[in-house]
Amino acid sequence: MAAYTNLDKMTSLTGVDTLNQGFVSNEIEDTYLSHLDLNGFCTIDNELTGVPGDKRRIIKYTATGTAVDVAEGVGNTASIAVGITGEEYTVKCAQAWFQYSDEAYMRDPVSIQTGMTHLGVALFNKVNADIFAEMANATRADASASAFSFDHLVDAVAALDIKDANETAEQMQERVLPSVWAILSKGDIAKARKAMKDQLVYDPDKAWLRGYVGEVAGVTLFYKQDATDGTAYVGTNKAITVFNKTGVITEQAARAGGTTGAANTRMNDFFARKFYIAALTDDTQIYKMLIS
Repeated sequence: MAAYTNLDKMTSLTGVDTLNQGFVSNEIEDTYLSHLDLNGFCTIDNELTGVPGDKRRIIKYTATGTAVDVAEGVGNTASIAVGITGEEYTVKCAQAWFQYSDEAYMRDPVSIQTGMTHLGVALFNKVNADIFAEMANATRADASASAFSFDHLVDAVAALDIKDANETAEQMQERVLPSVWAILSKGDIAKARKAMKDQLVYDPDKAWLRGYVGEVAGVTLFYKQDATDGTAYVGTNKAITVFNKTGVITEQAARAGGTTGAANTRMNDFFARKFYIAALTDDTQIYKMLIS
């Protein structure tokens, strides 16, 4: 198959010219990082153990209670309460498969490169969808917003539990606000831009961020292309945790022999997979806004 000599990242495997593993891995990882990657809105834990189907119990913490005025000789009637709950999550294996024939490559090598790229895109979309589904599990919500206004955004940030015990409001603002984000649908972000045009600040240095819209009240606004209109999320990267067992793994299946095998039919099979759990681990760090 002389056409392979036109590319410099090829090797010979058992006499069949094919893409080598290093090239495939790089192609997939580059695709994975070139989108609005919701991993950037999460805490990443790379210590996941187990195999697909295994259960992992994830502990979640909540705290309730307020300070009150007390008179001389009178104390509190209720203390701060800490809630501890556990939820079982299943270790997932997301996998994508791409198959092509030797003839397909000889006919159009670019189409094979396109398929390899989409192998990574499909895997990325699957993991991204699971992360977004965990955001949808947020229990703290405001259903009164008729639009994504400046006031509603400020109220949402105020509802987040993002201040450390010994931290002043000024210290909290300097530490946290740059990392508070809001994710809206493409339709809702258009309405928000119109409603908050006087408050919206656009930083040209962040123009390279996929989905970046600007900042309002210290919150960075993003839009998600496939998000459904009517729901927005405001939060920090402490809300969702992605537990990774490995990075993206790529594999080329060996060609089987015999009259019905892939060697005889000249078929090539590539797989990409990722083992992970996406979990809402801190419900105090995310706020759901239902926009009518």
